[in-house]
Amino acid sequence: MPSKSLIEIAYTKIRQKIIFGDFMPGTLLSENELANELNMSRTPIRTAISHLESEGFVVSLKNRGILVKEISFKEILDMMEVISTFEIHALNSIIERGCPIDIPELDRCLKNQVEASRQDNYSEYVRYSQLFTRCIISAINNQVMLQIIDSYQDKIIMIATVNWKRTPHQPHYSANRVNESLYQALTSSNYEGAMQIVKEALLNNRNRMVTEGRM
Repeated sequence: MPSKSLIEIAYTKIRQKIIFGDFMPGTLLSENELANELNMSRTPIRTAISHLESEGFVVSLKNRGILVKEISFKEILDMMEVISTFEIHALNSIIERGCPIDIPELDRCLKNQVEASRQDNYSEYVRYSQLFTRCIISAINNQVMLQIIDSYQDKIIMIATVNWKRTPHQPHYSANRVNESLYQALTSSNYEGAMQIVKEALLNNRNRMVTEGRM
């Protein structure tokens, strides 16, 4: 049996290539080619692929190879709605219970998000945008909510990065404007206004996906 470290190396490297769009959805991967690329036998590759399949990133096709899965619009919308619902609940709880928001952390995430967009580093831009949202939700210290949104992080990076690579002619980085508006509302304690920004952002994203087929 291969050492755990080889399995972890294979799992991590293949997963990163999927998340960052190096292996785009619809790509057929081969165990042999992956083994050659990673300079290891097929056995750890096979175990790594099994883990990725259980996470919903790939599906093994008999006698054909390993297919990188397309994440459905339904799953994307479901994740977006869950995150927005958590965000609105957090803002309501902040109003009702006076939970403090970590404004310096919000500022750090926003600055890093904007800087990543300036450098055209889309995956980092998405990651810091998610961390900005996580910071708002973390104000109410609900660990179950945080675990759920953390479980979405890599899929959202994958979805957004794949969309960015597929639609270079379309405008991107819209979360900068949204989070800058949110930051201004939160620093002035305008929580009702912040909730409206979250609701409008969800509606705009949903409409864009339905009408244009993109995030």
